[in-house]
Amino acid sequence: MTEPTYSFVSVSTAQPGRLDELVALARRPSELMDGKVPGLIARQVGVDRQRNTVVVWTTFDRQESLTSYLETAEGKAEHGEDEDMSAVATFEMYDLQPVSGRLEPLPA
Repeated sequence: MTEPTYSFVSVSTAQPGRLDELVALARRPSELMDGKVPGLIARQVGVDRQRNTVVVWTTFDRQESLTSYLETAEGKAEHGEDEDMSAVATFEMYDLQPVSGRLEPLPA
């Protein structure tokens, strides 16, 4: 497996009553990148219904794998630039350098 050097994480909260819309909006970009963007190592979208929050976590071999894709017309379209973002109440994003972790399953 390629060594991960970059993770993008976003934490979003939904407007009241619109969490399911936010989940659909947040999951779409990484699902569309899966199998298409070279360098995408792992992705996960999680929802915390009690906190009305969605967390997106994607890990890449390097940051340029993501940014190069997002600079293309396809990347811009699939990343949601033209989507209705009114379901989003708050949004924070983080550019992270992985320092510890395991992405492969433990041997049986």
